[in-house]
Amino acid sequence: MGMCPLCADRPAKRFCPAKEDQICPVCCGTKREIEIDCPSDCVHLKAGRAYEADKRVPDPELAAKLHKFNDAFLREYSGILDLLSRAVATESLNSQWLVDNDVIEVFKALTATLKTLSSGIHYDYQPDGPVRQSLFRNVKALLDELMQPQEAADRRAMKVAEAIEITEFLTFAAQIHSNARPKSRQYLHWLRSMATQAQAAEQPAGLIIPS
Repeated sequence: MGMCPLCADRPAKRFCPAKEDQICPVCCGTKREIEIDCPSDCVHLKAGRAYEADKRVPDPELAAKLHKFNDAFLREYSGILDLLSRAVATESLNSQWLVDNDVIEVFKALTATLKTLSSGIHYDYQPDGPVRQSLFRNVKALLDELMQPQEAADRRAMKVAEAIEITEFLTFAAQIHSNARPKSRQYLHWLRSMATQAQAAEQPAGLIIPS
């Protein structure tokens, strides 16, 4: 049995699909989603998440609004939440570098942009980096379309205040379904699994928040 190529100290007993090599269990556990860009189908990643200790703490101001994100909120905006969540899931399939932190920062930038718009000022708080900017543009385009007056009587234009609540909810949902590791894609993997399950059942993907 060879030595782990990452630490060179311990026997390599565990196959790492990201490194395409055997590594030691310690490096697997401590470097997972930090130095190692783990694929979603890694069995060790899936098992590790079940015992994940590095839970992300939601922003306090969002946690304080949890009472607003009730069943009535989810029922009223389920279609919009599903639309925006699918856009994020699709972006993650097309952008191999997108991680949970990127999505969270994009949601925060969208919230800041909408809050500025609510005061009558048009200014985009563009996030840093091409990966985040691409997602920002795609989701913002959907929000802009939803806020436009509609000729069809079956849908009213979404208010800016509603859009702010939606992006705040999406930020909160992303935070509670992610972890503190910088390369974490736990939220993105969860989002894609929810979309897959919903597609199989032919119903909107349900975004779950803790009670």
